Amino acid sequence: SELIWLARYQYLKERGYLVRQRYRPGWAPTWKVRPDLTEILCEDSIRITNPSLLDAQRISDGLFVMLKEVHSSSSEAFIARFLSSELLRNDPRNHAVPVLDVFPDPLDDKKVLLVFPLLRHVQKPPFLSIPEALDLIEQTLEGLVFLHEHEVAHRDCALGNIMMDARAMYPVPWHPQSPSLDQGNRMIMNIKSRTDVGGVRYFFTDFGLSSKGEGKTVGFDGIERAPELSYNIPYDPYRLDVYILGKQYQALLFDNFVNVGFLHPLINQMITQDPNNRPSAAEAYTIFVEMRARLNPGWFSRRLRTKDEGATIA
Repeated sequence: SELIWLARYQYLKERGYLVRQRYRPGWAPTWKVRPDLTEILCEDSIRITNPSLLDAQRISDGLFVMLKEVHSSSSEAFIARFLSSELLRNDPRNHAVPVLDVFPDPLDDKKVLLVFPLLRHVQKPPFLSIPEALDLIEQTLEGLVFLHEHEVAHRDCALGNIMMDARAMYPVPWHPQSPSLDQGNRMIMNIKSRTDVGGVRYFFTDFGLSSKGEGKTVGFDGIERAPELSYNIPYDPYRLDVYILGKQYQALLFDNFVNVGFLHPLINQMITQDPNNRPSAAEAYTIFVEMRARLNPGWFSRRLRTKDEGATIA
């Protein structure tokens, strides 16, 4: 898989993207050139973890990006480009990861390469305050409403596919393949909170299981095992999204913190076993907005308290 990316090196450079030293012609491992260095401490020892993804840097402005190889006829290629179309990309409710560029794969005429901005997984670093948690819920529900309005069901909107633009939080850029390290393979120590930087923007990524314009679908794939999943019995993919997102709020927030009990009614409705009894994404968003409006203003300055701390600690 690494050799495939090496074979694309010159083509990518001509397209305006420069890959790391490890994926350039003539690369010699630093730890072999310098036997006094340990392999694990050298930046070029870091390999890709997904063969279809490679990090790069846009030559024109230095922006760090991810390149993804997908089949040109896939729903992922179509839906990702549709959501980044001129008509939709500037809508503030659009939380689909933007496609910055797309071009043919020089090695396979049945594939294309999509270019996305480099993002971080949503739970790293952890959430610290109630306003930070509320912002996540608002943006992701808003984004889900937007997808459904345009007849797109994500069908895999679990935590692994919810990411954030965290550049403002990291004065020193993180390594794309090892996010706890910087570009020089050193541990990152200086991290700002979401609150410190005025909040971050969250995105849905990976539309590999997504569908468009399908009121009913079948399939058992995805990170979250919803009760209705079936290879034979059609189910509503939009109500599936609501369930999946509700389970993420439960796992990330409700199961870890003691002072988020106000989320319980919203989460309970979203993860109801019977899809017919779940709210739509738009209804869930309305429930959230009304719930937030009822919160005492004092809640908006409180930090999240873990279960290890106990419910009585301020």
